[in-house]
Amino acid sequence: MKHRIIIAALAALSGCASPNPPNELPSLSKLAQARRFATWEYALEYNLAGNTSSWSISHDERGSVAPIDTYFSHTDGWCRNYEEMIANGTKRYGLVGIACRKPGPRWLVLDVRPFTETGAAQ
Repeated sequence: MKHRIIIAALAALSGCASPNPPNELPSLSKLAQARRFATWEYALEYNLAGNTSSWSISHDERGSVAPIDTYFSHTDGWCRNYEEMIANGTKRYGLVGIACRKPGPRWLVLDVRPFTETGAAQ
């Protein structure tokens, strides 16, 4: 089960190439995907909780990542909850996720979900 969540989360982080059903991520250019991932890694590695890092290709492709909190897990090491916003044109997509730091340093997504005004989707 844990591997399915990781695979789904990695697919979400890489962006979608097909049209987007509701509550899924927008299709992003390769440059936007690269900036999104670099900003995500930077924010998790260096930002204090609540501090936002942003990326932008154009007014149509932009986003931000903000770590929420940090904690230590005996099974996964140092982990961070985070919020992410992705905008594509006039549409905005929100995500909440959990990522844990692995040697390298690199971050591995353990969970990611759509975010609505009432909270994370169930």
